[in-house]
Amino acid sequence: MRHAWRGPLMAALLIGIALSAPLPALAQSDETSQFPLFPKPALLAPNVEFWKKVFTEYRIGDFVLHDRQNLALVYGVVRVRETASQARAAELAKPEIDRFRARLQAILIGLAAGTAAQELGPDAGAVFELWGCPCEPDALLRAADNIRVQQGLREKVDEGLARARLLLPRITQIFREHDVPVELAALPLVESSFNPRAYSKVGAAGLWQFMRSTGQQYMKVTKKRDDRRDPIRATDGAAHLLKANYQTLGSWPLAIIAYNHGTEGIHTAKAAVGSNAIEDIIAGYTGPRFGFASKNFYAEFLAALEIVHPLILECSNKPAKPQVASRAKSAKVRRASYRRS
Repeated sequence: MRHAWRGPLMAALLIGIALSAPLPALAQSDETSQFPLFPKPALLAPNVEFWKKVFTEYRIGDFVLHDRQNLALVYGVVRVRETASQARAAELAKPEIDRFRARLQAILIGLAAGTAAQELGPDAGAVFELWGCPCEPDALLRAADNIRVQQGLREKVDEGLARARLLLPRITQIFREHDVPVELAALPLVESSFNPRAYSKVGAAGLWQFMRSTGQQYMKVTKKRDDRRDPIRATDGAAHLLKANYQTLGSWPLAIIAYNHGTEGIHTAKAAVGSNAIEDIIAGYTGPRFGFASKNFYAEFLAALEIVHPLILECSNKPAKPQVASRAKSAKVRRASYRRS
């Protein structure tokens, strides 16, 4: 039997159903993780798979509409041909994203009101099935407010991995000197795509995206010299900070999430949920500053680790080049990195 497409929304919804189907990796638990110091709780496995797709499959021209709370629930993908500029791709995709989101919200609100799916249009049945309805009205109303858009990052990640090949030998060497896990060398993929020149809208700078106030605790940050942009000095500072987080919080997953949310914030979260488990904090803590970015930071790191780990192993088994190993010559690393960025 041949099925005709019934417009872009139906096509996107059917794509979403396929993407959100259960995968073998979703059953992975802490005990089967390949990184003992960085467990992947079953609760977080769907999030890790989502971010791996964002990093390796979805391109800059792909805009994934998904549920903010359940990242395995993907409604569909709006695609544009622009891949050279993230901002331009977002501008081009915005009208279709707005139409798609409005239609999804109308369907979810209609289902919450008890309207039969067949009365809400041909695509409402796909939403009904995606949510496994019948569902509680409150859950559907929350879902209508929880539709989020994530732009793909494949091109940025590919560029970042090219820079990582140059930087990882020295990064892993510094981490071994500080006696911290070399797996942490994957974190710059999340923070900056291994770009020492990266600068965020809120003022975070460099490979490790240090804020000025935090950076000044571990390196020189003045008007004349900003070591946050020096990949060697910044890595040394990151090793100090991550080790301090671990010594304070007692686990590497908490040390990583504290890199984003701060140690005091994680202490508050632990007290609020009554647990030290990363999955309990992510699922149960609702602090005002603990938003989507903080909740997903550890899952993004795990996704990055699975992608970067082969390079970490490769770089850990060979010595850093003399010109990279010396801080006095770290400018050569920066110049080479800039040419690649």
